[in-house]
Amino acid sequence: MVLHDQGVSRRHARILSRGGRHYVIDLGSAKGTSVNGKPLARDKEHELRSGDRLAVGPIEFLFTALNPTEKERPAVPAPPLGKRGRSSTLITRAETQQEMQAIESEDTGRFRTLPEMSVLAPLPKGAASSAFSDFEMATVLNKPGPESQAPSEATAINAPRALHAPATIAEMPIPTVIRMPAQLAKAAAAPLDATGDTDVSTVNMKASPKATAPSAAERARLRRQQMTSLQGQLLVKWRELPPRLRAVAGVVTGLFILMVVLGLLSSTRSVKGPARPSGPEPTELGASPVSDSFGLGDGVTWKQPDAKGFEFQFASPTRALAVLHYQARDISQSREVSISLNGVDLGWVPTDSQESEERELQLLLPLAMLRRGETNRVTFDNVLNPPAEDRWRVWNVYVEVIPVPELPQAQLMANANKEAATARRFYEQKDVGSENLYKSWKLFRSSWITLEAMERKPEDLYEDVRYMLARTAGEMDQTCRKLMLDFQRSIQYRDGDKALATVQEVIRRFPTTEHRCHNLAIEKATEYELPL
Repeated sequence: MVLHDQGVSRRHARILSRGGRHYVIDLGSAKGTSVNGKPLARDKEHELRSGDRLAVGPIEFLFTALNPTEKERPAVPAPPLGKRGRSSTLITRAETQQEMQAIESEDTGRFRTLPEMSVLAPLPKGAASSAFSDFEMATVLNKPGPESQAPSEATAINAPRALHAPATIAEMPIPTVIRMPAQLAKAAAAPLDATGDTDVSTVNMKASPKATAPSAAERARLRRQQMTSLQGQLLVKWRELPPRLRAVAGVVTGLFILMVVLGLLSSTRSVKGPARPSGPEPTELGASPVSDSFGLGDGVTWKQPDAKGFEFQFASPTRALAVLHYQARDISQSREVSISLNGVDLGWVPTDSQESEERELQLLLPLAMLRRGETNRVTFDNVLNPPAEDRWRVWNVYVEVIPVPELPQAQLMANANKEAATARRFYEQKDVGSENLYKSWKLFRSSWITLEAMERKPEDLYEDVRYMLARTAGEMDQTCRKLMLDFQRSIQYRDGDKALATVQEVIRRFPTTEHRCHNLAIEKATEYELPL
């Protein structure tokens, strides 16, 4: 066999017949010769049987022994030179080493190589209408000429250059359907001529295999690649499950996803409005703030579109004042929500500002309208609802009772002036010490309470003290809000030391519970388990 292929060497193997049996000998192929996947030893005979696969490098042949009783038929004359196609496979009848070397020494260039005859193979009986396709490499089978009638061990032969037009070609049984060009199928339909028998073997080129399922080695390689990742491992485990378990797993997974979706929907709905706490709606006020919110709108704990009333007890053994503390939001008009004490209007809730969430509002309850030792009622009334449905809310409502000394008017006046003067001095030094602003606010507040205890209030001092009290209270609320933002930022970045330092700074600026920022800092420190 001589293969005219740039990817392989030219000298490969010899096939011979002896005593009705066929053998193959490796002649030193560069890539080796193998039979049924087993490599052959060089220059050693190996018996061939019908159906064996003979591989030379990347090319594979199917060996089939011909029936010696089959008749031959005349071969189609070879086409003129220059019109015949070139073959990449040549099977020769070289009997000696010199003849093989002579064939190999021929010029096999692109234009000077002598092409071989096209293959003429008979169609199997009853298969004249089968579909055929082109065959890439033709195999030439020539009968020995008159000059070489001596017995020979070589089979499946091709004559030298002078014998390129043999007289007959044996009719070969085809174990499998071989697709051929249309012109070859037409020539194969020519009538056969019975000229005798010949002992000829055939080598069939293996047709291109069709796409088949991946082999076990390929599946093992894919499995190893998939096992390198978690996703691939899960996919492999899933494929190994039986169909029934896959169905059960699919149902369980679907139920789990459904439960997660329902949970998300329920949590989304709960965000829109917090669930009403258990127990009755608060109606009593004391010294501690009521954290629940009242009014109308999203997030309101207890919906009261029209009004909300509270009751409290005013009992003091000495003269005292009562201050109403509360926080309010969603107030769009200055005369929207009114405040009344025992049925008497006291004023209106201020409209929203930028500090609505943090600001604390105060209202002094007139001493003349309070009922000592009896139940008093404070009412927040939205005068626009109904028929309107405007949003509004109040929360952190409580009443502070402040005892005042029973002194002459002149003494009360002197105390109010002294406290106001000291408060102004601390306010001017608010940037010197962190606690000076708190001291100023506390003294202005004490001066205001003292003036409220007087029957005749000096208008100038009273207005000045109220203005400075509101100013210092606003600055303190702003300072509290800034420190709380610093605390939340420290918690977000998991900086416990800085969060603790912020809480300590809040306590230093608001040393007593008279301002709500003091209690707020302690609550935050307790929530995040910060040591104080």
